Amino acid sequence: MATMSYYAQNARNLKTFSLLYLGLLGASIPFALSPYYEPGVSEVLLLLTASVGAVGAITLLLLPAELFTRRFAAGSYIFYAAFTTLTVFFTGASSSELYVLYFPLLLVSALHRSWKVKAASLISALLGYCLVVLPDILGGETYALMPVLFRFVVFVLVGGFALAVARRSTAPATNVEEDYYAPDEDGSVLLHRLSDELEARRGVQVAVVLVDPGREVQDLELLLERVRGRIGEPVLLGEGAVFGLVLSGVDDRVVESAARRTLAAAASLGARETRAGAAIYPRDARSAEDLLVAAGEALEAAFEVESPSAVVLASRPYAEGREATR
Repeated sequence: MATMSYYAQNARNLKTFSLLYLGLLGASIPFALSPYYEPGVSEVLLLLTASVGAVGAITLLLLPAELFTRRFAAGSYIFYAAFTTLTVFFTGASSSELYVLYFPLLLVSALHRSWKVKAASLISALLGYCLVVLPDILGGETYALMPVLFRFVVFVLVGGFALAVARRSTAPATNVEEDYYAPDEDGSVLLHRLSDELEARRGVQVAVVLVDPGREVQDLELLLERVRGRIGEPVLLGEGAVFGLVLSGVDDRVVESAARRTLAAAASLGARETRAGAAIYPRDARSAEDLLVAAGEALEAAFEVESPSAVVLASRPYAEGREATR
């Protein structure tokens, strides 16, 4: 699936960077503690910083791919920038020779499709370096001003070059990722996905779930990311927050469980009056169009249930007692 391939790419890039970070840290600490290193070193604080940074890098190496969303990747690079900044600060600040550790952070942005991740990597690296040299500049260390400015200009040029390369080499993929949340105004995307699934899964039950998380959900993009990582790939439908899911090889229990988990994720983001309707092929309909119609009718019926949260299956008429989840 496109969802997992995107998460897998984030995971691969971050884990590769984590290995690089561990290697650079392993080479830098002995060098900074050696008698050949001239700038002053705060040894205890440096070792403490390196230990925490190494533990964080090892933890990232052990995490599963489905956790590597855009926000998680951006936060990880901010984490690396923060500990790189501390490492540079405790090894001489503006006179530190370990400022080269910022370069991997400036270049890694070319590996990711999302501009949020690129911005997090570049801005955190530049901001970290500014914070490192700020005490010396404010303290009147004018002799360090020119090297500081030179390094900053080099950082900006390298970061700009990385962005330019990333834009040329990954423009199509970036457009796919950024346009993912564009609404499917006429339902054609969901219909096409459902048709493909029915064609590919002949003889297997396929369900379509329509979800209305209400109008009070605080962060729709975050909700869709959580649904992508935990349940399936959602398609945002038209205006508002309604979206659809296509699930294969499922029965009533699995469909209801997926719908409940989706509504629970919406509720955790402040949503109220959450509703879901589902239809299953071939029981409820034998074509993609009819299956979507059945799921839509089930979603409409879910609003007739007097409950803060309800899941309705097309095969259970309301007159017979539709099932609601509370």
